[in-house]
Amino acid sequence: MEPEGGAWEALEVAAEAGQLLIQAGAEVKRAEETVIHIARAYGWKQVEAVVMPTALFVSAPGAPAVVRRIRARQVNLATVAAVNQISRDLNRELIAPAVLRQRLRQAAARRAISRPTTVLVAALIAGWMSQLMGGSPADFPAASLSGALAEGVTQLFARTVFPSALTAMAAAVVATWPALVEAALGPRGLNPGAELVGGVMVLVPGLALTAAVRDAIAGDLLAAAARFLEGVMVVAAVAAGVSLSLYGYLHQGGRWP
Repeated sequence: MEPEGGAWEALEVAAEAGQLLIQAGAEVKRAEETVIHIARAYGWKQVEAVVMPTALFVSAPGAPAVVRRIRARQVNLATVAAVNQISRDLNRELIAPAVLRQRLRQAAARRAISRPTTVLVAALIAGWMSQLMGGSPADFPAASLSGALAEGVTQLFARTVFPSALTAMAAAVVATWPALVEAALGPRGLNPGAELVGGVMVLVPGLALTAAVRDAIAGDLLAAAARFLEGVMVVAAVAAGVSLSLYGYLHQGGRWP
C-alpha cells in the first residue's frame, strides 16, 4: 500500500535532504534523523537510513533502496539551518514532495554571508592571528592579504570537484606569497613567520574535526574516523603547501629573517 500523501518519491527527497546536510558539514546523526523524520512524515513508518561522509543509503519495505554518493563537502551552516527548518515545518504542514525538493534546492543555495564578506572576514582573522603569533601591527596588512588569498583560492576550487586536500594545498601555496615578498623586499623588523602562520590558520579544518568528535560521541565511529582522516589530510596538505613554497624560495637564495 502506498504511504500517506501518495509520496513514493518522498524517500528520494528525504535522501536529498540528508545528502545536502552532509555536504554542508552537518554531523551524521543529524542527517540520519532528518532523513527518517521526513520519510515518516510522508507515511514511511519503517524506514532505515545509513549515512556516511561519502555515501547515504535509505530503505523502506516495499520501496527500492535509495543510494546517494557524496563527493564534495564544505561548511555552510546557513544550509544546515535551512534544511532543519524545512524538516520542522513538515510537522505543521505536509507539502508535495516536488515542492519539498524545490525548497531543498533553495536551501542549498543559501549562504550565511556573501563570498566577498567571507574573504574579508578571513583577512581580518588572519591579521589578528598574526598578532597572536608575535607579529607587530606592521605585519597585519600582509597577514590579512595572505588570509584573503587563502580564502579566495578555497572558494575558487569549491566550485569544482577538486579534492579538499589538494584545494587546501593550493591555497596554502598562495597564502605564503605575501610573507615571502615581505621577507625578500620588506624592511627589517617585520615578522614574516607570524604573517605566514596567520594566513594559513584560516585553512585549518576546525569545524570538520569538531564534527568528527560529535560523530564519535554519538557512536558513529566509522563516520568519525572518516571525518578525522579527512581533517588530518587537509592539515597535512596545508603543511605541504607551505613547505613547498618555502623550499622553493630558500632554494633560490631568498632570505628569511
